[in-house]
Amino acid sequence: MVQLSREETFLLLTCRPYLSGADDQRLMRIVAEEPDWSFILWRAESYQTLPVCLHHLRRLDLGYAVPQWVIAYMTAWSQLSRARSEVQFKQLGELLAHFRGADIDHYLFKGPMMSALLYPDPALRPMQDIDLMVRAADVRRVQRELYALGYQHGVFNPADGVFTHMFRKITPKTMEHKYALHSVTKVEEIRPALDVSLIAPEWRMRQIKSFVKDDGTVRMPVFIDVHFSLGEGMDEADVWRGTGRRRVLGREVPSQSLTTALWFSAARVYYEAFQHGTLKLQMLGDIDALLRLHGSEIDWPQLLAIASKYRFSAAIFYVLEQVRRLFDAPIPMQVLVLLLPDPTRQPDPADFGDILPKLLSRTVVTDIELA
Repeated sequence: MVQLSREETFLLLTCRPYLSGADDQRLMRIVAEEPDWSFILWRAESYQTLPVCLHHLRRLDLGYAVPQWVIAYMTAWSQLSRARSEVQFKQLGELLAHFRGADIDHYLFKGPMMSALLYPDPALRPMQDIDLMVRAADVRRVQRELYALGYQHGVFNPADGVFTHMFRKITPKTMEHKYALHSVTKVEEIRPALDVSLIAPEWRMRQIKSFVKDDGTVRMPVFIDVHFSLGEGMDEADVWRGTGRRRVLGREVPSQSLTTALWFSAARVYYEAFQHGTLKLQMLGDIDALLRLHGSEIDWPQLLAIASKYRFSAAIFYVLEQVRRLFDAPIPMQVLVLLLPDPTRQPDPADFGDILPKLLSRTVVTDIELA
């Protein structure tokens, strides 16, 4: 048994857009006990859950119980994040319209789909970039179309606002060992509805890449990640299985299957945490919301088949089991039983164990007692 701190419990509760009555009561108790707000802010900023944290504090009218400097920090960060989301969604709308007009097969997934489909306000779920899936056969054409729209490969430096163009040629080797093109970028200039003097340099250098000019405008890069697979060696039929049109921000757009979104999100949060040290607690919120809002649409036999085919059953198990235990998410027990790693077989080399201590940066050594 691992006893979480008040701060860790707060972070787990507020990484999700929808809480139960019992969750609300627990959250109010934690706030009343005066947790370490510096730790919470540091972690929530790295997890990119500050906007949804602030949402729950306001929803429960808890602002009076939280130090005002905490509310001010969350508010300013969330305002800058919202400004970026508005720029991203504006560009996304234009990009989707262009792809549609050019007859390029595509679909929306990851951040843009999750934020628009699952959250009461899309700005509550910050996005690092915009993710689109295209056919592998179309990638060179897609690259040309993106350049025609003003996007380029390269690097944006938030220290001085300069974008350096670095063209990336698509080669057979690129296609063989990667499942996405190098990111492309377009830099927009906006005048956000907040005091730009409150924008900390650390925010601009880390999660919200941007540069504040002397005249108060902000240079905001929009990053587009164009994928042609969901993983190395994955069959294209599985990548595109179940895709269809969904209403996103008032428009019908091609979107990833919800079943695919579930297994992909679970596998991604698991492998990114263990293999890359990228801790995305935000994605547990995505998974919980997806199950609560659309659990009846999940094709569980298909999820089990895909997990078995590509050998990531263990990853899916550890993530879904913790979401069930922590948040009481609606997951059939028989599914978890079938995903459960079998201790009588050769160990799965990608079975790293429980996801939660890793996501919380917790060093946990299980107590062992010999027979």
